[in-house]
Amino acid sequence: MNKNFIILFVMAVLMAATATCKVKNYVPERGDYTFKTQVCATTDEEEGWTLADSVITTVTDKMGNSFTLVSLTQPLDTVSWSGFGNICEDDINFDGIPDLMICLGPTNSFGGFTYDGYVWNQAEHKFVRVEKFDEIMDPTYYPDKNQIVGTYRIDNHCWTSLYEWKNGKLVLISEDEFELDMEY
Repeated sequence: MNKNFIILFVMAVLMAATATCKVKNYVPERGDYTFKTQVCATTDEEEGWTLADSVITTVTDKMGNSFTLVSLTQPLDTVSWSGFGNICEDDINFDGIPDLMICLGPTNSFGGFTYDGYVWNQAEHKFVRVEKFDEIMDPTYYPDKNQIVGTYRIDNHCWTSLYEWKNGKLVLISEDEFELDMEY
């Protein structure tokens, strides 16, 4: 056999083995991920409505490894309402790393939305679902206070909920309700 061919063959085998080791030892970083959502809905053609029921989010790293997240949506007509499955990459736990929010739909005609929230866990190199994040209506973030405020409104009646991050957990601190002094 040709000596150059043997050297090239050995180099190719070593490169393939090295590449396999790199793939085997690959640990995804937050920036390695892309997201794609699909809204699932139930249709009643007789009644003429299509109700959203869930969002399937496919999360794929740069090596092509994928997993799915399943989120239950607001049961609203997808023709009249929008926003289902929209992805926001905001820092919801204020650690400086973008997290993931999947829109579950609007809460009512005043435009508030709910989301499934997933924070990036740097130690485990994965997204972790934030329990009860989907109960925060139309979240507003206050990183300087480590807080999230949810608001909900029907006509002139409003509800607010104050959440705070404590020891890596989102904790409900207080709730309030009040009337707006407005006429329609």
